Amino acid sequence: MFLDQVITIDSAYLLEYKKIKEQLQNKQGREPRWYKFLKDHITLSDTGRLNFEIPTPLIQNPMVSRPVIPPVATEPIHLKGKPKWVTIWIPEISDIVYGRIITTTHYPNSIPISYIEHWINQDVSNDSRIRTPRSQPTSIVPCQGCAQHYCHYIGSCKPKCIIQVKHLQLLSITALSKKKNESIIPIAKQRHNTFNILQYSHPHYRLLAFNDHLIRNGQTLPVSTLPSNPPSLTSLPSVNYRLITNLISEQNIVNELKHKADLLAPFTSLIFYTDGSYNQEFTSTEFQMGYGWIISNIPNVDITYNGAAEYFPSSTKAEILAILTALIVCPLKGSIDIFTDSQAAIDSFYKSRNLHSISPRRFNKINNNILWSTIHHIIEQLKLTIKLHKVKAHSGNTFNDKADELAKKGRIDSKAATKILHDHLPSQNVTIMWNEEIPLDKDVRKCIGTILNYKKLEDHLNHPSLSFIKNATKNNLIDWSFTTRWFNYNGRNDSTSTLHTKDTRWKIRCSTLTLPTLDIMSRNYPILINNDNIACLMCGECTETNAHFWECPFIQTDVRNYFVQIGDQLIALLKSHADIHSLTINDTIKYSTTFGWAYRSTPMHPTALLFLKSYITNDLVDLFRKHFNHTKTIIRHIFPFIHDVSTRIFKTLWKKRNDKWKIRRSELGLTKSSFKDYRRNHRQNSSITLTRNPRNRTHQLNCSYINPFNDFRNFRLHNDFLYILFSSSNFT
Repeated sequence: MFLDQVITIDSAYLLEYKKIKEQLQNKQGREPRWYKFLKDHITLSDTGRLNFEIPTPLIQNPMVSRPVIPPVATEPIHLKGKPKWVTIWIPEISDIVYGRIITTTHYPNSIPISYIEHWINQDVSNDSRIRTPRSQPTSIVPCQGCAQHYCHYIGSCKPKCIIQVKHLQLLSITALSKKKNESIIPIAKQRHNTFNILQYSHPHYRLLAFNDHLIRNGQTLPVSTLPSNPPSLTSLPSVNYRLITNLISEQNIVNELKHKADLLAPFTSLIFYTDGSYNQEFTSTEFQMGYGWIISNIPNVDITYNGAAEYFPSSTKAEILAILTALIVCPLKGSIDIFTDSQAAIDSFYKSRNLHSISPRRFNKINNNILWSTIHHIIEQLKLTIKLHKVKAHSGNTFNDKADELAKKGRIDSKAATKILHDHLPSQNVTIMWNEEIPLDKDVRKCIGTILNYKKLEDHLNHPSLSFIKNATKNNLIDWSFTTRWFNYNGRNDSTSTLHTKDTRWKIRCSTLTLPTLDIMSRNYPILINNDNIACLMCGECTETNAHFWECPFIQTDVRNYFVQIGDQLIALLKSHADIHSLTINDTIKYSTTFGWAYRSTPMHPTALLFLKSYITNDLVDLFRKHFNHTKTIIRHIFPFIHDVSTRIFKTLWKKRNDKWKIRRSELGLTKSSFKDYRRNHRQNSSITLTRNPRNRTHQLNCSYINPFNDFRNFRLHNDFLYILFSSSNFT
């Protein structure tokens, strides 16, 4: 007796013994000890809930079509639209049943269960004497009630007979349309709603379901397992052994691939379906990439493989590794067809054929160059004939769906990642290693630049004076991709324009809170501006700081009116150029977090404050995404709009503050030269500087800001960082 014979159909509970006894020939006697043992060791409580999860087995018969597995959900899934017709072999009656799926459940930690309306095979024609058994159509009608009925179903009472079955065991079948029904069986129109005609004969479906039942239960079929081409008995996997040993690092993976090579050695023609799996939100117990493949031209025998990958994750890399592991087990001089749903992998395969003939500089700029070198080396050593074919993903192709399941399983269940030993590749003259562990098989300068940018961004966010940026990033308020492009944007159409230099200076000072407000000027020029003269030039109540300037009550009315103006400007822009026109454009802008506060007279929202400080918020980008189809179109319109807004902010708000500063500067008897010649004029009065300014040098160093993107003083002690920087430049 197997475990699936003593548990419920959803693999969640242990059956009561009286239910188990119904399946036994001897239905007498008391409850056996083995049942008590199972109840004590594999259940959680008296309800019989199992204390472990039974893994869902992969379907072992890829020759049949099955309905799509429903997603995990806490509520039943009611099927709507076109009926989904299925059939399944029922061992208790030694026959098949037909049905239409009504409801499907897929609760957490349980296998999917389907409830089908039972239909039976019945001849509905008026006169069947003129038809032979072969030409007789397979018509089915609703069952009016039988022993298979599941009486605990909760739902519509319209079906007279409902059957509960495991969803993974169902086979999809096709029912003809009503027009074809009328042409095949000419009866009264009102009766055509009472039956359906299947595409194939009843014996065909019966044999198909019975064979599937045998395969799922591990019983072999008297069917030839030879491929379409005759095998070559002289083929030996010795070349495969050498390639696998030299190119694969993990011993368990080596042994498994050698076993696959032994199985495939007699064949001369193989068809693979490969797929990769990539998940950005992976857990600590799984890998970010997985891959898998299945052979489709060996009937009734599943030869499959899956695994995982790590470092520089991408969906294309997973697809490439699936192709690589499939080719390395192929027989010598074999004819191989590979079906994949990745057009990028196919294009890269043909583009990378001449890797051995290009310069090392160009070679190191190709992504996944180690994997492509390995693939072409395998093809050359095994003398393979390769053809790659594109198959549409999630299109109902049984083999492609199976490869997708294998790839996901490899990503989740693999114990070790597949690593390539590149030392044995003749075309791989040199490989740059990171930390003597990770090979850089992509554009080295871009890869190093990405690492440096992350380092710079980390130092940027961790600066004490920029804590507001770190908090905004944690709250997902800033779109860093668009913000980075905005900092590099030139709205002057001239690469050497002095106005562009001023624009960039304004962006950097706003975003880093280094505008020359009175507190900063007092810190840098303590003799000229003491602590008694740093009150806000606008309101005169608080110390003028970068943070206070944007929130000063004196300019809040101007800021609010200004946001209303640019909100109206954005509405006009979207109405004129949007790809997706909508009647709700006005409401979209007026109720957004960036502009809505100005229209409703509420306090300024943090996203609006970030926008004033030259950061592009996710809220603003979402406004454009709702009305433009492509990122390129968004970039074409959003940056000129923000450039115009930034220029007007500078001219209206900051210029107004500067006019008041010029008056204050004249009152203090200062000129531009006073600040320009400050260090030279007051070099001899360093003691006075320290006396008048209570802030010591350590405090100044902690509070001052140095932009890590254009200055190296922050990294003067990081020798490893400087080595990375200079070794990846054009000077080496």
